Amino acid sequence: MTLPQITPDETRPQPDGPLRRDRAGLQKIYGSFWLDQTEFALGASVIKEVVNEPATVSPVPLSPPFMQGLFNLRGRIIPVIDLRQLLGYPDREVAERKVAIVEDGDLCVGLTVDRTGEVLNVQDAARVDFRPRDGAIKDVVIEGLLKLEEGERIVQILDPYEILNLEKVPTGETLVDHRQETARSRGRRFNCLSFQFGHTTCAIDLRHVDRVMDAPEIMESLLVHDCFIGIANLRGTIIPVADFRNFMKDVADIRDSTPYPPKRKMLIIETEGGPIGLLVYSIDSIITCFQDEILQFTKLALPRADVVRGCLLSRDSDIVMVLDHGALKSDPILADTARRCREVHPPGDKAVSDRAERSAHARMTFIVFSFGRRFALNTSQVSEVINYPESLLQPPYAIEFVEGVMNLRGDLISLINPRTLYDMPGTDRMGDKVLIFRQDGSQYGIIVDTVDEIVITTENKVAEMTSLNLRDATMKIAEDICGCIQSPANGGVMILDVDAMLRRCFEKAGGRSLDSAAV
Repeated sequence: MTLPQITPDETRPQPDGPLRRDRAGLQKIYGSFWLDQTEFALGASVIKEVVNEPATVSPVPLSPPFMQGLFNLRGRIIPVIDLRQLLGYPDREVAERKVAIVEDGDLCVGLTVDRTGEVLNVQDAARVDFRPRDGAIKDVVIEGLLKLEEGERIVQILDPYEILNLEKVPTGETLVDHRQETARSRGRRFNCLSFQFGHTTCAIDLRHVDRVMDAPEIMESLLVHDCFIGIANLRGTIIPVADFRNFMKDVADIRDSTPYPPKRKMLIIETEGGPIGLLVYSIDSIITCFQDEILQFTKLALPRADVVRGCLLSRDSDIVMVLDHGALKSDPILADTARRCREVHPPGDKAVSDRAERSAHARMTFIVFSFGRRFALNTSQVSEVINYPESLLQPPYAIEFVEGVMNLRGDLISLINPRTLYDMPGTDRMGDKVLIFRQDGSQYGIIVDTVDEIVITTENKVAEMTSLNLRDATMKIAEDICGCIQSPANGGVMILDVDAMLRRCFEKAGGRSLDSAAV
């Protein structure tokens, strides 16, 4: 990635915090720190605290080498800059590195340093100021020198304003302390679909996703350019397909990440120019959240910051970047390519009538998953999808189809193994998911092999589907099926009736609730 060229000029945003005051008159108190044998300093007014280097830093896609990633500091999302990389120092193992939290107004970053120094009162020290220069970042962010101890001790002064503006950073974007937001009106919950490209996890409001499916055959097209790699034929409708990693301009090395999955997934979203497909590596989960749970952070070194709303913290405190659907919908690259595709491949009458029919009926969204064969649940019944937990509580009076009890943010949830419940062959737990759903005020989990796709349909379509051939399914499963939907990519999918499934569970548990029977 080409590093941004920084030109101090009058058109750049001016600081509105302590830096405005500090630049009016020279600092007298500094905090110092070290990289190797070189001492640096920052004005004490912008150093909010110094913390130990976090054990976990979530990498930020699209970022230059000096951007380590993001970490969660007591509910605040802090971008971390590796000062050694920024200033051109060679990589070196340093025990117990520190992170200096630098803040001004709405902007905040962490700077990793080898070790901290001392507080300097430089009222009588000689100071040499450098003129603002173009060129390498390390030349721009060092604003001058302090000469201490009669010139025997030289301390280089960093310009926090230049560090906080290494890239175009949105102003007025206050870092949100999630705990302070709980008193506000939270509004309605909504579901986000999380997915991965490379080693980065993103999420998008499920209401703005038309379909999620296995990646179809990608055909060559004159529309191939930039991030677009071809077109796909979805039952007569031709849509352009973009590699989402390339769209986000992610050039990070992912050789050490989880290997590429054998089959990629495709999200279909609507743009101002028409539908497009976004190729991603995997679909991870459904995350249920409130608007105030989307945390803001300084989008430092993020070339596509315009399509990122903020981030969510997962159950394991991993950072999930939340996409801005409005920005994606109006993005010139996506919308213009979708528009050209519709001109080159006009949609047929069937596609037009299908869209008109969908708009005339209530939209329904189903999540399709597998255990032995494919099933579906209405997403309104699913509160979230999580990975199979690393550990489970094993109650003393267990039921054979209750695999155990998990602690999900303080709630004890019984995990139902449908393979055992329906007398199907068992399997190992590698890569399994758990669908969490709520019924009559209680939460339960269903263990599934995979989460396959999201199908968008309408109520009338579900009602019109003919029954599936269940000759190869057990009679128990057939009794707990309440209908079926049509997957555009894979044909008919049975809808699992969770009411019927739970009644079967209670009957096998002797009429007791699953929680009381298991515990």
